[in-house]
Amino acid sequence: MDLLSFAFLGFLLYIVVFLAVKHGINYSELGILIKNKYKIEEEKTKLSNEDIEKDTNKQN
Repeated sequence: MDLLSFAFLGFLLYIVVFLAVKHGINYSELGILIKNKYKIEEEKTKLSNEDIEKDTNKQN
């Protein structure tokens, strides 16, 4: 197996494990308790239609 395919498979495995752990923590009872205790929230950006139109007009 050459080095490039080994690196790709390693990266793919890393992504799968990362997402599984993140999902497990977010939906477990302990994860929910920790999020509530320390008020941890993921930032969600809100884009208005005006912002999107301005950005598309800049690109054109």
